Amino acid sequence: MELNTLSVEEVLRVHDALVRDFASSSDPIYPPGVKSRALLESAVSRQRTASGGRLKYPDPISNAATLLYGICNDHPFHNGNKRTALVSMLVHLDKNKLSLYQTSQNELFEMIMQVAMHTMGIRIPPKRRDSSAPRRAADEEVQAIGEWIARRAARVVRGEKRITYHQLRQILARFNYSMENPDNNSIDIIKHEEKKGFLLKKSTITTKRIWSIPYPGDTAEVPIKVIKKLRNKTQLTEEDGVDSACFYDEAVIIDSFVNRYRTILRRLAHR
Repeated sequence: MELNTLSVEEVLRVHDALVRDFASSSDPIYPPGVKSRALLESAVSRQRTASGGRLKYPDPISNAATLLYGICNDHPFHNGNKRTALVSMLVHLDKNKLSLYQTSQNELFEMIMQVAMHTMGIRIPPKRRDSSAPRRAADEEVQAIGEWIARRAARVVRGEKRITYHQLRQILARFNYSMENPDNNSIDIIKHEEKKGFLLKKSTITTKRIWSIPYPGDTAEVPIKVIKKLRNKTQLTEEDGVDSACFYDEAVIIDSFVNRYRTILRRLAHR
């Protein structure tokens, strides 16, 4: 299986997306930005640690686990390290066509807090532990994180992502489609085509209604079955030359995770 890792620039984009999203909230990431570029590069490079030409974490799950551990515990950012670590892990899994299933927001919160407190996989409650006990090796902690992910991760079904209607607008705009005329909990999908003028005549933009989809509001999630049918109607499927990697760009994927897990991200802001 091909392994896709995250670059420093991709982790920075995750952090920047979180900074923007929380800027106007009561829990902004402040101060934002990188505290230590060296620590950030060290955390990210854990994915590519190798010995004798073999990766130390060769599969997507253990690789995502070591990235989460590195960002969370190396503290490369002034603020928002746990939030950045969590979303980076989710993006990493997504790049490798994996997603977490049957996992509550509370379980995610408890997991990232255990990673931060170095208690992941330890059955004895932290308050009952001997504070003088030596911390476990990083490899043991990464293994425990990987086991937690493995119990919940599965292949993404047919490559579709969970996105909001607002994010769908952004995607469609890249392909010259728009969402217009909301009415009675539905909205029209409009195609925009440029007709070039003859000789010196100006080109004109023509519009054509393609379909209508259910529309409960921009912040609601689009049902997967609606996305699938919409991609067929708009000829934006893999058969039409538009695979999922092209349809869902990186910014949309990051924003979708921030939107879906906003509750837990806000809770982490206070820890």
